[in-house]
Amino acid sequence: MFNQFLEQLRSLNEYKDNVFKQIEAAESIVILRHIRPDPDALGSQLSLKQYLKNKYPEKEIRALGVYENELKFMGELDDGEITEKDLVIVLDTANVERIDYDGDFTVGKGVIKIDHHPNIEPYGDINIVEPSVSSTSELIYILLSLVDSHSIDKTVRSLVYLGIIGDTGRFLYNSHPSTYEVMSDIARGEVDTNGLLMKLYKKSLEDFKFSGFLINNFNLTDKGVLSVYVSEKDRENYGVDETAAALQVNLFRDVEDVKVWFMALESGDEIRVRLRSKDVEINDVAAHFGGGGHPHASGIRFRRKEDLNKLIEKLEEKL
Repeated sequence: MFNQFLEQLRSLNEYKDNVFKQIEAAESIVILRHIRPDPDALGSQLSLKQYLKNKYPEKEIRALGVYENELKFMGELDDGEITEKDLVIVLDTANVERIDYDGDFTVGKGVIKIDHHPNIEPYGDINIVEPSVSSTSELIYILLSLVDSHSIDKTVRSLVYLGIIGDTGRFLYNSHPSTYEVMSDIARGEVDTNGLLMKLYKKSLEDFKFSGFLINNFNLTDKGVLSVYVSEKDRENYGVDETAAALQVNLFRDVEDVKVWFMALESGDEIRVRLRSKDVEINDVAAHFGGGGHPHASGIRFRRKEDLNKLIEKLEEKL
């Protein structure tokens, strides 16, 4: 499986054996991912944890980080701190600033970075970074399949499935031929895909009402740039947290006149922008404002609401 696609994955081919040599040599392993995790961050983190527990039952395997209420159904996280005996694996996190760990994550035996975002900050001792892969969950599944497919159980498959579904928006973006190969392999493992989708995309009454707020409060330019601003007060009024709000960013995807869209979420002293596109590559625009991400799904952080107008102007230049 994946033979033709594997030829393109240079860092995976170069470092996969070294990664598992370090894993086998480690007494204990800590798995991290980025703050405010999405399904791919948790899917890759918890699937790797389960796989390593299956393969190395004698080792201590911990997945650290803060829970997101909307995604607690995906599995349990662990408590504790990184010690000097730990090998640290950081998943789905492009830069150090976004790692969900308050202490020094480098105090252990080494750091392995596995990610599918552009490798702007190669902070790991080993960096497996493959931007051509749909998600870190898909990349993890390919890696694990190459090493020992027998340790991939139903739980691993289910978590990878959720991660891929989340980062491809149910195959609306970021997916490649390899993605469907992985999904085909997952489907052979008796995964309850319908049940998982129901859990991932269920909406509370508050979420449903919040959708109405988004529909009634967007702005659309003549060139097809749609934007919606959500203040903390707006979220409080509808009883939705930031993660639940962000999960609705693709609400506008199917609107015919919309070419590029973003949701701007007020969060403390900054504004977090979820930027999306149907066809136009927008990660260069995100990078212009200090953000980044994928060609059709990126993120930016601003300090001032007025800067959103500059973002709209920059996006219109591309249309």
